[in-house]
Amino acid sequence: MIFFVKPVVALLCAGAMLMPLSCQKADSYEIKISGPVTIGEEWIEIEPASPLKAEKDLQMIFLELEPPLKGDVYNEGKEPNKGKGILMPDGEVINPEIEVLDQYGNKFKLVYSGGIGFKPTYDLPYPDKWPRDREYKTIRIRSPKPIKCKAIYWFCESRKDWP
Repeated sequence: MIFFVKPVVALLCAGAMLMPLSCQKADSYEIKISGPVTIGEEWIEIEPASPLKAEKDLQMIFLELEPPLKGDVYNEGKEPNKGKGILMPDGEVINPEIEVLDQYGNKFKLVYSGGIGFKPTYDLPYPDKWPRDREYKTIRIRSPKPIKCKAIYWFCESRKDWP
């Protein structure tokens, strides 16, 4: 029985190494719109190098957080926002205010929409859709408590990449 363990482990390891190749998304993409930043009580305005567009089925903003901050994916936080935002070290779950401004100055307020792993995502409230006939030039963001981010991304997800 022991002589089967090594080949099985080797096979599992080889499969795990090949898995990322088969899970890559071909049509979805993300654009890094900010490097490291601390979001605080004052509005931060981020102007991407190139205007953002709503080109795919879903568009959202996600935050890559600095530890110990993380998305509350395991519902570890305190009520009333348990499982619906950013888990702070004290157990409180918060969300920043996020607005996206288009080329005409229209504001689009985002709400928490889930997460990509431990990265909280924000999108328009359902059933609103991103207008496709314009460009998005500015992201405004603030928070009642400081949120340290490694980066902020605009993520465009295509249903073509769904299994």
